[in-house]
Amino acid sequence: MSTEPAAAPCDHLLDPEMAPIARRMRERMASRVPMTSIEPSLMRERAAADFAVWNEDPPPMAEVRDFTLDDVHGLPARLYVPKGATESGGLLVHFHGGGWVIGDIGFEDRACRSVSLESNVRVLSVGYRLSPEVKFPVPIEDCVAAALWAHDHAKTLGIDARKIALGGASAGANLAMSATLMMRDRGLIPPKFLVLLYGVYAMRTNAESYRLFGDGSYGLGTEALDFFMSLYLRDATDRANPLASPLLADLSGLPPAFIAIAGIDPLRDDSRELAEKLRAAGVAVETREYEGVLHGFTQFARESAQGRRALSDAAAALRAALA
Repeated sequence: MSTEPAAAPCDHLLDPEMAPIARRMRERMASRVPMTSIEPSLMRERAAADFAVWNEDPPPMAEVRDFTLDDVHGLPARLYVPKGATESGGLLVHFHGGGWVIGDIGFEDRACRSVSLESNVRVLSVGYRLSPEVKFPVPIEDCVAAALWAHDHAKTLGIDARKIALGGASAGANLAMSATLMMRDRGLIPPKFLVLLYGVYAMRTNAESYRLFGDGSYGLGTEALDFFMSLYLRDATDRANPLASPLLADLSGLPPAFIAIAGIDPLRDDSRELAEKLRAAGVAVETREYEGVLHGFTQFARESAQGRRALSDAAAALRAALA
């Protein structure tokens, strides 16, 4: 008798290279205790093991250096320097995904290297403090502090302080958006550009894309997202705070942005709506929607041409913005 998980209703939409990834993901999820019933420490260990294989045999860089931002709560950071980078070049400050609860500076190592190499821009991956040990808005404050640290240490980093972008994936994209809003509202030096990969921009789980793809068959599901939100937020009233839900914010005066959208993702509609609202606010936006791919698909770039394409597109947009 077969124990292979049953097909899901939208499997016919899967990109051919994404189908076996989705199948392996379902098999793994079916074989173990649900994420929502274990402690965050175990969640982090499990996620680190799951994603380690996707970061194996990374492309070489001119320099990769780990250190801590000692004057910013000792946050861990990793600097990627591509061959040929100059001190007149820019920097992408990157915030990893993981639902504000899991992940670290190595979580998206291959993706950071790829974007750095293809854009010829240095990348600084910063490990903000995680929930539930700290709650909203502390991780946003960490990201603001990291961006300001990069500006103040531009000479040490070997960059032009006028060419700093913020970006992230999933929850990291949420934090990049929210940090930019906080910087604008406090009159701080804003980033020059945003690189936003399949982010969560509203603390809701009732969009159409949740109904289509949120049953857990495609990795990240509605139950997991709601669980992550509950660990990140202080209470239910935070869901309506524009710094938690940037779709509720005044988006005027923000820097240009590149937005990557995963076609089979409960968060698909968040990115679509964000792009529309940014344009309505007069912000220049480039959007790319990648059909047939799951949330987090840039993590699977070793096996996914769509994942590689999205990273190349993000790098091209970043290179043009910081030229």
